Amino acid sequence: MPGSSVGKWGLVLAWVALATAVQAALRSLTLFSFESIFASPGANSFYTATLQQPLSTVLSSFVQTREGLPLHAQSNMPGKLVLTYALEVFTVSPAVLPWIVVILSNLGALLMYRFVGRLFGDHTTALYAAILYLFVPAKLFFFPLMNTITPLIALGLACLIVQWVQTARLGWAVAVGAMVYATVFFEPLPLVLGLLFGALALRAVHRGELSWSQLVSHAAVGLATFVACAFVVQQLTGFDLVAAFRAVRAHALEFNVIERRPYNLWVRANLVEFFFGIGACQTVLIGAALTLGLRGPGSLRDRLVRPVTLLTPAVLAAVAVIDLIGINRGEVIRLWIFLACFLQIPAAWVCSRTGRSQGSALVVVTTLLLSALGTANIGFIVPG
Repeated sequence: MPGSSVGKWGLVLAWVALATAVQAALRSLTLFSFESIFASPGANSFYTATLQQPLSTVLSSFVQTREGLPLHAQSNMPGKLVLTYALEVFTVSPAVLPWIVVILSNLGALLMYRFVGRLFGDHTTALYAAILYLFVPAKLFFFPLMNTITPLIALGLACLIVQWVQTARLGWAVAVGAMVYATVFFEPLPLVLGLLFGALALRAVHRGELSWSQLVSHAAVGLATFVACAFVVQQLTGFDLVAAFRAVRAHALEFNVIERRPYNLWVRANLVEFFFGIGACQTVLIGAALTLGLRGPGSLRDRLVRPVTLLTPAVLAAVAVIDLIGINRGEVIRLWIFLACFLQIPAAWVCSRTGRSQGSALVVVTTLLLSALGTANIGFIVPG
């Protein structure tokens, strides 16, 4: 690896270390410690659940076992539980485990840097996107809950997708199929980003990087890999992905009825919550990114397939679809953290276009102020 490349990755890691320290300072301002939140069956059920059932039982009879677990472990696919079991191989301390979760989540900045760098071909945009990822208000609000790991899964899938469409290699299509299985296993919501991934595939066809025949055949191979993963996991552990998904989906619909969360109210209120969790500057810069992206030379068709003018509407469309489906009603600052992370990219691109560091500094400082004000006021993570 060239020295300059090592230096760029080192810079991202330095920002990860700095951000972790800043996050620790912000958390010290709140009433509740990471330990009390992580060990709470009300705020974070996964740690409690791992103390109640062995992993083999959870996987082999997930549909039946989940009914006796605390709420959040009951309403999620088993991926978050499995990750908690995995982390407990190293330590079972509720004082240490949440910081491991925080560090894992922050390492998603490396994936953000990779994804944006490959898609935009620009180090500055990729670096700014990685920095903004580290300070997404929604993510900071809900540390150390497992939802802050979901962006890691979504970005991992995004990196594989962009690698596949840019190289047209069958091996990457196989990796995408396996990663889609891992995504459903951990948290199915990021699959809504299929709108973005489909747009990236069509862009690759438009640019001649991928042929139609390759797109169809590779997609078939990816689907076959997904099915194969589901079959192998079921044979080895007894875990039925389809049955688990149906049970979790039915629970979500039932929860909305029990909690009296009407569709018409939350389909509007969700968006207010969500864009608050993105950050004030980032929300404003979405429009600026679209406007600047559509300017300049070239045909309208070419301008529409520029990275920023392709990604921004695709992610916004994903937000619209997941909102209109109506499964999530309320708490979407937490549930849609992965979408908030992807909508840092338009802001990063605008900041890179200014050619001045002051713009990006203003966005980061404003975001930190919003995070400091909001961290102590998110009632959902009050231990209980």
